[in-house]
Amino acid sequence: MIKVPWYLIVLHPCLMGATGATGATGATGATEAAAPSLRPLHYNLSLLTEVDPVKLSGTFNGEVTIRLRVWRDTRTIVLSNNGLRVSSNVRLFRSNTGGRVTVRKVWHVQRLHQFAIVFNSMLWLGEEYILVLQFSGQMSRASGYFVARYLDSKQHPQWVAVTQLAPNLANTLFPCFENRTFLAPIILNLAHPRGTNAVSNMRVRKTFEHESDDYIWTTFHQTPAMSLQRLAFAISRFTNGTSVEIPKGPALTTWLRPKIANQGEYAIRITLQIMTYFVTLFEMPFPEPKIDQLVLPDTAYQSHEHLGFVSYPEAAFLYSEQRWTTGAKQQVASHVAREIAHHWLSDLENPALYWLHYGLSEYVAGFAVDTVEPAWRLHELSMLRQAFAVLDEDSRNSAQAVSLAHAHASSDTQAYHKLALLFRMLHSVIGSQVLVNALRLYLHSPKGSSPNQAFLWHILQEESDRQMSLRQDIRVSQLMDSWTMQPGYPLIRVVRNYETNQVTVTQERYLRNPGKRMKKRHQCWWVPLTFASAVRHSFVSTLPSEWLTCRARKTASPLILNEVALPFEWVVFNLRLATPCRITYDERNWQLIRKALAAPNASSIDRFTRAQLISDVLNLADGGVVTYDLALNFLGHLRNEDDSIVWQAADKYLEWLYRTLRHTAIISTFKGFIRGLLKAKFNELFKPDAPAAGKENIIDLMVIVLQLSCQTDLESCADFALKEFAELTLETNRIAVDLRKTIYCTAIQFGTEADWTLLRRLYKRSNVNEERRIILSALACSRDNWALDKLLNLVFSDRFMPKDDILLTFMAVAQNPFGYNVAKTYLMENIKAVIKLYESSTDELAQLVTVLMKEVTTEKELNALRRFMKTDLAKLPGFEAAFRRSLELGQDNIAWHKQQYHNILAAVCNITESLEPQCIY
Repeated sequence: MIKVPWYLIVLHPCLMGATGATGATGATGATEAAAPSLRPLHYNLSLLTEVDPVKLSGTFNGEVTIRLRVWRDTRTIVLSNNGLRVSSNVRLFRSNTGGRVTVRKVWHVQRLHQFAIVFNSMLWLGEEYILVLQFSGQMSRASGYFVARYLDSKQHPQWVAVTQLAPNLANTLFPCFENRTFLAPIILNLAHPRGTNAVSNMRVRKTFEHESDDYIWTTFHQTPAMSLQRLAFAISRFTNGTSVEIPKGPALTTWLRPKIANQGEYAIRITLQIMTYFVTLFEMPFPEPKIDQLVLPDTAYQSHEHLGFVSYPEAAFLYSEQRWTTGAKQQVASHVAREIAHHWLSDLENPALYWLHYGLSEYVAGFAVDTVEPAWRLHELSMLRQAFAVLDEDSRNSAQAVSLAHAHASSDTQAYHKLALLFRMLHSVIGSQVLVNALRLYLHSPKGSSPNQAFLWHILQEESDRQMSLRQDIRVSQLMDSWTMQPGYPLIRVVRNYETNQVTVTQERYLRNPGKRMKKRHQCWWVPLTFASAVRHSFVSTLPSEWLTCRARKTASPLILNEVALPFEWVVFNLRLATPCRITYDERNWQLIRKALAAPNASSIDRFTRAQLISDVLNLADGGVVTYDLALNFLGHLRNEDDSIVWQAADKYLEWLYRTLRHTAIISTFKGFIRGLLKAKFNELFKPDAPAAGKENIIDLMVIVLQLSCQTDLESCADFALKEFAELTLETNRIAVDLRKTIYCTAIQFGTEADWTLLRRLYKRSNVNEERRIILSALACSRDNWALDKLLNLVFSDRFMPKDDILLTFMAVAQNPFGYNVAKTYLMENIKAVIKLYESSTDELAQLVTVLMKEVTTEKELNALRRFMKTDLAKLPGFEAAFRRSLELGQDNIAWHKQQYHNILAAVCNITESLEPQCIY
């Protein structure tokens, strides 16, 4: 171990400069036993990082000095330690006398990730001690400190070392008290190779020589009291650009690979605009004096915000005007806005509320994007798209309450998306002024004053009462707790009595596949109800007309409404999908809605409500709530539909249905049904005098229609794609950027080896992330096993390939009707090499298995994958939790085929009047 200079071990209390952090006990994980006895007051961490320039693998060693206070007499200190080698040379000093306390014994409990020290003398209540430990560790994607690899402009191997300690990986970096409620200041000292840069949460305090000529020391200013999971740093050879400071804003520095630095200009520019927006919105300056943005070529995680530090994968930050899709540009703006919003809310240091603050950040970020790019009108569109995904995921038995997000890290993203939708629901109920005023009050509240979500609900309630924006018997806490403290969401049943003109509204939890083992339990929600009818056409206001109430431990009472609509009028509930739930109606009302959507004036029904109706009826057929005859007949109006968001609602489900049915006898009939919906719209959009593809209001629709048309073998679509591809050369590409994915894929599907090779050469010449990803997914469209197998070998054998791109390629091959067995065989036969490539990262390996599991339709396939997981993956850390979700996907698919396949077969045959054998017999 390289010895850390003695002058970096800060032992004297006056140099430590920190007071004890407050926080609740009862932490999860290995340190829970130590929580009542000891509390850390300060950390001084010194690390030396060594990366092999050839293998690009890394190790680190260092020393940590922990000042701690005793809260209960003890002889034992138990630290959290995951995979580190800790020296037995443990030193403990009494803070007031400097006297050393001798060690009786030390031991490791690897299963619990614990390092325990027993002393000969008692550690007394109220006294402070200085603990000094030396340690070393291996850098890997499965730990909190890892190496990302890339090639520079001269194709030389390079690396960047970066941390990601949340939610529970601080103990893979150094022995510590990982209880997230323990807040303490940290001084960080990094020894790193000469010629590299070191950045962290705080500004650089000084740099100075290391005893080795090849290294230098960088020391950072002390952090405020914070949880260890917010510590972040990186070592790289990136280039940087410092932007102009804005009023009440930080000094902004962005670090990127020099080769692609120019592709960061858009994100850097809007970062400043987004900061300015939030300074105004929150009436509060940026919480930190500086912020470093680190743009990573490969990362084991998604974007992450820390105190004064943000890390992004390149796909979430880079943008090139000529070779990136409109959707990719929108994703960049949304990513940046979300991470910047986190800085205000995560400054309220309370790990127990990360789920709340992240969801709130995600919601308000959309308003910042609308300010920066007003022409997109993206916020409500993205919320609706998000709702489609959330409602799908949250309909499964494994759904978790959003308040448990950080206890179940794999479900964090789903939880934050759902919570953003819940804040949208609350916003629609209480109004904009109440929401903004309450957020400002919340952000200006004293730190530590909000031990749980009740504090935010209280502020929102007081502001609502002050402005009288909420019905008196409705409490914010009741409403929001009913959605955040339990899993799932309600199915709202609307049943009309056409003789008495009454409407009965009831609720129950919606489960796509309840299963035999799903326990019946009382669940209900407070649900704001909005509705419109053939006469009552107001879709603008989402203020609730009525409420479904929910009383603890009581069955939810039905709501009876009078004179909602006349018997011949349609009625729709949950306008603009303001509440994240599903709505079903009696058969007659469904048919009235269907006729209204097929009428020439269908656009009088709001487009978001039209999208919601399509999403509801298709997914409810999937769960057996309505018939497939009803659901598929509902799609007829798409022939005259011009709004892309309505098509997106249908496209998401039809894409899944196509993949699920592709190996069944019904697939040709089903594709004929879809072609019947698409043909007229395709001819309208892609005829020679069609609207210009560059118009943003039409390009999204063109992308959807082109993709569905080519996927279902519409002849004119293949002709169009092959014609466009024929003009492609290495030097000239006139294909519209947003249409390239489908055109490339179709050309490869029907093309030659020369076409495949041309795209491969285009891939190698490109340095634009989005363009490279489009080409990779298109190369996976080949019908030839040799091409698919070669592609998998190329991506899995390239150690510089971003893992997101590997996953994208593997998914594209597995979803290819000719590629599932190729992908499955490749993974099974090469699993040892794949595990080594992923450095035993359980979550990332689980993603590959999940890709295969989504395609499973038989018990035989499910059992094969189950055996593979138990045989080859069972030794991975956290195996059971990571792969349980994958198994559920396969089980749900099999259950659907058993319960619904014959229903959809009958529906498609009835609608198409097909004479195919499967329709006759």
